[in-house]
Amino acid sequence: MRRSFARFRTALAVAATTAALTAGVVVQAPVAAAPAASGMGSIVARLTGPGAINDTVGRHDIIGTDLGVMWDNGRGEILTAFGDTQSFNGWSLLYGQLFYWRSNVLLRSTDRNLADGMTFTGHAGPPGHAKRLLKPNLRREVTIIPTAGIAANGKQYMSVMSVKHWGNPSSWITNWSGLVASTDNGANWHSVNAFRPNGGGNKKFHMSALLKVGDTVYTYGTPDGRYGAVYLARVPEHAIENLGAYEYFSYGRWVRNDPGAATPVMPAPTGELSVAWNSYLGKFISLSTTGEGVKLRTADNPAGPWSRGQLVVSKNDPYSGYAPYIHPWSTSGPMLYFTYSISYGYQVYLMRLPLQRS
Repeated sequence: MRRSFARFRTALAVAATTAALTAGVVVQAPVAAAPAASGMGSIVARLTGPGAINDTVGRHDIIGTDLGVMWDNGRGEILTAFGDTQSFNGWSLLYGQLFYWRSNVLLRSTDRNLADGMTFTGHAGPPGHAKRLLKPNLRREVTIIPTAGIAANGKQYMSVMSVKHWGNPSSWITNWSGLVASTDNGANWHSVNAFRPNGGGNKKFHMSALLKVGDTVYTYGTPDGRYGAVYLARVPEHAIENLGAYEYFSYGRWVRNDPGAATPVMPAPTGELSVAWNSYLGKFISLSTTGEGVKLRTADNPAGPWSRGQLVVSKNDPYSGYAPYIHPWSTSGPMLYFTYSISYGYQVYLMRLPLQRS
């Protein structure tokens, strides 16, 4: 998400705001669960920017960026989408900006040895420059941000949000969210007419996490900003582009084509999140940005009930961190890896989290 290098993110949770947003909302009761992590998350390596383990400046023309949304493309690669990305080309000085800003980029990785970090093998775009994937209409939006990705139907899909206005820290207003698709392994993207306007029930799904179980795709949604609860939708994989085919989890049952019926499966305040099946734990897991830091939750089923959550990264250690995205190739052993953005310096890091079976 677009931030200057000098801009810091402050505390995520504001009690009054959270109370206002959650008033009258019935959340599926969380369950007690044994701790799934045996310790706190820690930094493995910095992945982007000057001095990182990847030469993102020279190879990809990336000086600063955030997010690092990862998914398995089904062809032996991890695709990683980043948010607002900065580089230097000189022309930006004509517009009074030190850095040239482009909304979103994509890098590729085949690295399976994550103990020393995650290396990138290529990018979408010409040699030496990771191109902008989706161009915002600056008359209507300031940026387009990827929030999740998944391989389905022989294509690559991203869930994205159109940001209308940046507000106070952890608050922003979106125009819409939607799906975009690629038929050439992420090189080029196009909309599939699956847009959710910022209103009514669709507002609950303006940031997403995507999970595929068998031939069903689950979408975990939150409103814009970091103060909302988490809602759940599902759709057959073949119908992922048809919003009318989605069902929404509502008070323990599934309701078709009515996002307004969706009730929370995880409580507020929750921001960026990722969800995966973890075969080592034998549980579905979620990592999410909360007011306290990153929380790890577990469940036996995609719809939950989800556990109350275990704090695995404190909000100030590392300072100004946000957006934990699970590495899909680290879900079968005792060490879980995830990307984590740090606003101080505006870079993406790889983190590790030790797990334990109950």
